[in-house]
Amino acid sequence: MNPAHIDHQHILAFLSVAETGSFSAAAQQLHLTQPAVSKRVALLESQVGAPLFERMARQVVLTEFGAQFLPAARQVRQAMDDLSAVTLDSSRPLRGRLAIALSHYVGLHLLPTVLEAFSRRYPDVLLDLRFMDSEAAIGAVAQGSVRLAYGTLGHIAPSSVETTPLWQEKLVPLVALRHTAHRMPTLHELAQHLPMIAPAAHTSTRQAIDIWLNAQQITPLAVIEVNQLDSIALLVGTGIGWGVLPETLQNPGLARLPNTERAPPERQLGLITQKNRPTHRLAQAFMDCVTECRSQKADTQPE
Repeated sequence: MNPAHIDHQHILAFLSVAETGSFSAAAQQLHLTQPAVSKRVALLESQVGAPLFERMARQVVLTEFGAQFLPAARQVRQAMDDLSAVTLDSSRPLRGRLAIALSHYVGLHLLPTVLEAFSRRYPDVLLDLRFMDSEAAIGAVAQGSVRLAYGTLGHIAPSSVETTPLWQEKLVPLVALRHTAHRMPTLHELAQHLPMIAPAAHTSTRQAIDIWLNAQQITPLAVIEVNQLDSIALLVGTGIGWGVLPETLQNPGLARLPNTERAPPERQLGLITQKNRPTHRLAQAFMDCVTECRSQKADTQPE
């Protein structure tokens, strides 16, 4: 096998299948048809002389050789990405594709203004937005599948990843209004009669909530795990349970519980990048747009 003869587009297809776990998901991520992705992977397997995936009924897994090939393929992707970063002509208008990982909450509540401003300013840049849990976003940056990400920063990041706090949020206990018709229940009472609806236990947001509850010796009756905070707010509004959510998600159908024994937990959200990588013009333009929009919002906040 001559490495010089391997098409880097075939490597990108391989990586996308390996990281998403399916050919269909890889096709969506690469904006290709599934047969096109399958063809690129097949050509790569022909070039390297060994199968890279075991194709099962509903699952695609790496072969032993594929697992050995994966780290080198990631290095190739990062090298190509870094090469484009240092050779891109700074005098030319921005164009191309920028892959960004976003937590659902950040994408829906903190960056809509940025996304609109960036897309208006740079119409020739394709924003390849990948919505995922913050922990997965940190992993995507570490692997090099995306150049930058925005999400919750409480999770311990690998040494190769750098995090920059941008937003500080308070989490507050909320319950459906119908549970406050006669009187406002205490958090202890809710925990004894209704399940808590919360993100999965491995997430940093859930861990902050659990630490806060444990400090008050509160053990929920049960926990319904739902990772998207907007979905949790919707379910809390039905009255089937209570939740601890960002203040931004309180709506007319939800009541905030009165002050508890301890101040509500807080969390940080922000930028996730890989250390010691050349700054790509597209990524820098997006980060600059975030900074600009945050500054404009701060200027309009009442004193």
